[in-house]
Amino acid sequence: MVNARWLAPGSPSGLLRLGDAEDVAAVLAGGGLAVLPTETGYMLAAAATIEAAVLRVFKAKRRDLAHPMHIACASLEMAAHFAKLTPDARKVIGAFTPGPLTVVVEKTSELPDKLVTHQGTVGIRVPDHPATLQVIAAAGVPVTATSLNPSGAESRPVDADVLAELEWDTSESLPVVVDHASIRHSLASTLVLLTDPDGPRVLREGPVSAAQVQETLAR
Repeated sequence: MVNARWLAPGSPSGLLRLGDAEDVAAVLAGGGLAVLPTETGYMLAAAATIEAAVLRVFKAKRRDLAHPMHIACASLEMAAHFAKLTPDARKVIGAFTPGPLTVVVEKTSELPDKLVTHQGTVGIRVPDHPATLQVIAAAGVPVTATSLNPSGAESRPVDADVLAELEWDTSESLPVVVDHASIRHSLASTLVLLTDPDGPRVLREGPVSAAQVQETLAR
């Protein structure tokens, strides 16, 4: 059974205490996993640049390795280091994030060629939670942006029962940052493909509507 260490934002702004943020970032940088809150639910995070860590996420979720995971970044600057941000990508990321929107763009050589990428592309999002952005920034690398649930199951707010549904390594030490009030959307993030030669395409409409995306790109 996983050994969960339960944490909560320690300031009114939603940030973790600095020591807690550094501790969670160190777990991720060392190849461990963490549970972090976002505006669409909790995500199971691993450093996206450490293949062994990402594989642990696939194992925990019992997810097919043929289905790569998106990644979460803390800023445009971080995203630009790991993905090729076109003007269109900067427009939509700049307009709707931090928030429930993911863009699919070309990856850079800083990311593996599998697990978090597909045929040279990667899905990038910047989640809307101060503590989560704080941890990702402290880790210095993007993390996996996949929901905390077995593949195909419904995402729910984290508790001991939810954790028990996943398949953990023996005696896994898992920081869990809890903030149920952060979940403001029941739909997954809007997914926008920006690598199609025929132009941008909304693959999945979520809290950000296709009309909003199109209006922003037209400016």
